Amino acid sequence: MTDTEAEVGVTHVVEDTIRMTGCGSCGGYMILEGIPGKSFVCMKCRLIELMEEKIRGLEMQVESLVEFRKGFEQIMEQRHEVSEGKSSDLQMEAGLGNSEGRLLGEENGQWKHVTKRIRQRKRRASEGEIELKNRFAELENEEGAQQVVAEGGRARKKRRAAHPIGKGEESMETTPNMSPRRIQDGLNRNGKNLQPEGTGDRLENSTVTRKRQVYVIGDSLLRRIDRPVSRGDPENRRVCCLPGAKIRDVDLRLKRILKGAGKNPLIILHVGTNDTARFSLESIKGDYARLGKTLKEIKAQVIFSGILPVPREGQQRCDKIRTINRWLRQWCYKEGFGMYGHWEALMGRGQFSRDGLHLSREGNRLLGWRLAQLIKRALN
Repeated sequence: MTDTEAEVGVTHVVEDTIRMTGCGSCGGYMILEGIPGKSFVCMKCRLIELMEEKIRGLEMQVESLVEFRKGFEQIMEQRHEVSEGKSSDLQMEAGLGNSEGRLLGEENGQWKHVTKRIRQRKRRASEGEIELKNRFAELENEEGAQQVVAEGGRARKKRRAAHPIGKGEESMETTPNMSPRRIQDGLNRNGKNLQPEGTGDRLENSTVTRKRQVYVIGDSLLRRIDRPVSRGDPENRRVCCLPGAKIRDVDLRLKRILKGAGKNPLIILHVGTNDTARFSLESIKGDYARLGKTLKEIKAQVIFSGILPVPREGQQRCDKIRTINRWLRQWCYKEGFGMYGHWEALMGRGQFSRDGLHLSREGNRLLGWRLAQLIKRALN
């Protein structure tokens, strides 16, 4: 190694050592790029200085609050001393007054004990003792009862004398216990009519008009639709759900269900889903025809609800139901009945439950809303 190479190495070492800079506050060393200033302070020392400045500021605030509290306490003590001085003066005046009274008492030769005066309410003296008497005691024996009846007769005679009655008329005294119907009967017997002219005939000839009754009858697909259907008029709308019912079952129970339905009720029938699984098309058509004869005997407004699809059975069952719905629409038009279909509205998979036959809660709400709108249009 030559001398020139050694000199170059020393210069590099010197340059490297020059880059190490020490903090003027904590004495720590740091490697910095470039040449730092004469008074170099590291970041940690700067943060400590900032914290010390904040602490000094807080100490000054605390000192000012302490001085303010001392001043406030001095002011309150002065006010307390002033109030104590006034109270002592009042006590001295009261003591002088008491001493004067005592002197007066000593001069008169009598001592008086003076206390705080309290205003007492004066009680009214009773004029006399109140006599308590059982006014029904006379009714306990027969003589007392006869006496009460005689007094009542005398009172009625006085009233008759004060208000004379014409010939052929009888007096009728109404009491609070008499019903309005008895009072009206008495007035009619006496030949008096206190009602305005024409009101009596209107009451006799008026009849209470009853609203049309609505019946929704069908199989288990009508579950949980009673609330949306009967919400508009719960007294006159009824939902009759017959689980597993077929067209023949509805025909047999129809007259029993509609007993007391009134005149010209509205009947909505939703039945036929269970028939499509067991019977042929000709058998289903014959059952619908027999049901139609029964409905014509009842004399009601009838609307048939279309059969819903059955997703779990596949395309063959759905095609059969479509065929029945098309025939049902033509047959209803021929017989004078109404027909309302739901095929497109309830085709979604989310409208049916997991079994693929019954409706889900969303499907029940949708079917109930559609039937409620149908009832509204049919009644209006």
